[in-house]
Amino acid sequence: MIIVLSLLIIGVLANYSGVIVEKLKLPSLIGMMLLGMFIGPSYLNLIPQETLEISSIIKDTALVIVLFIGGLGISLSQIKQIGRPAVLLSAVPATLEGFTIAFLAMKFLGFTFIQGAILGFIIAAVSPAVLIPSMISLINRNVGQDKAIPQMLLVGASADDTIAITLFTTFLGIYLQGVNGESISIASQLISIPIAILSSVVVAFILFKISKFCLKNINKDYVKVVFVFIIALLMRQFEKTTHTEYFNSLLAVMIYGFFIRNYMQDSAKFILDKMNGLWKYGKLYLFSFVGMAINPTLVGEYISIGVLILSISLTIRSIGVLIALIGTNLSAKERLFCVIAYLPKATVQSAKASIPLQMGVAGGEIMQAIAILSVLITAPIGAIGIRLTSDILLNVDESVSEYELV
Repeated sequence: MIIVLSLLIIGVLANYSGVIVEKLKLPSLIGMMLLGMFIGPSYLNLIPQETLEISSIIKDTALVIVLFIGGLGISLSQIKQIGRPAVLLSAVPATLEGFTIAFLAMKFLGFTFIQGAILGFIIAAVSPAVLIPSMISLINRNVGQDKAIPQMLLVGASADDTIAITLFTTFLGIYLQGVNGESISIASQLISIPIAILSSVVVAFILFKISKFCLKNINKDYVKVVFVFIIALLMRQFEKTTHTEYFNSLLAVMIYGFFIRNYMQDSAKFILDKMNGLWKYGKLYLFSFVGMAINPTLVGEYISIGVLILSISLTIRSIGVLIALIGTNLSAKERLFCVIAYLPKATVQSAKASIPLQMGVAGGEIMQAIAILSVLITAPIGAIGIRLTSDILLNVDESVSEYELV
């Protein structure tokens, strides 16, 4: 009862905080994250421990919903159009930013390269919690559809985390090897990146085939929705339970939705409508619980040096986005929008910031402070930037039907 009551109160407060912030012409997620930050452990500490203990499950469920919706919004023709730049967006910006922070940490923080790379690849991941809902909103409003820009960013961001987290794990392992005499194969760690992406596609395809066969024998549309949603949740749960490096559940969920959208069109529209309905509630908890994981009090004395490092690294990241878009037919305005959309950080940084400190990495408290600072700076800038510039920098494609746009 405590959990149920607290979740009801959080949902109501998150909804009103989002509405209030929207009246200020800001994205509702900013209000929800601020609410979570102030009622969570960092400040008022009003959330029961029982609720905090299941927060990761709730966040994962909400992420699955929005990624599933994202996959349901990508057509086969669009994937052909965005394939190459989406792949480059998943690798180039994060890699450049991570290694840039590694070198900056050596210069400004006195870190070794390995310590700097641990910090760099905590920060390098783009936030699916911020970027993906924003792109779903653009798809719903017919913005950027002439060149499938939101879809391109959706696909790129879903794989971006795999690369950043893998490299973070790799450099953390190298550090621990030096301290504890443990062994780690860098080659096997790096090869896990393409394996994870490929295995995600294969698993999504196999589960889609199974789902397609099973749904033929299900007559009620609501049961179909529940069935495919459970499949999506099980993919996420499998990765969380096994801690495997060779499977990206978030990418797999999006690809699973893509297969349903393109090869089960008789059921896809109804499934999409119900997922959109779920997301109206899921977003309240996703952003609130992300906010609860942010502790601004940890930033402390590292604000100045952290802002300097982040300013430089985000500039290099933006150059990486522009490199990834070389050869596309995007205009200068559209490329600028992609740069802005790829700024926000929140989910990975909140989850990974404390790990180096917990693992006994020298300078772990500094890493935690700068990682949290990256969330405080980039999440609002990215979300607000997307909101303010999307209609200015992107085109509205009036020729596309509502279903084709999600």
